[in-house]
Amino acid sequence: MSRKERARSQPDRLAALLASGAHAAAAQTARGALAEPAASPEERARAGAVLASLAPEPLAVAAGVAGAALAGAIAIWLGLGGAR
Repeated sequence: MSRKERARSQPDRLAALLASGAHAAAAQTARGALAEPAASPEERARAGAVLASLAPEPLAVAAGVAGAALAGAIAIWLGLGGAR
């Protein structure tokens, strides 16, 4: 497959990977497109958009950390006999 053919199929491949749920493969393909010196600005923009869409939401991460900390605090409190 030539570079032109591969470049034309890149957005289709990224869309197919995302649709199938292969997020790790889509991220790897997008990183490869960004590293490709011959990539057009449109390809780079699409790859950047795919990577941005796969990034976790900051509030979701913060909520997960807070929930884990709360669960740990409750476990320690119960382990020390706080619920007597």
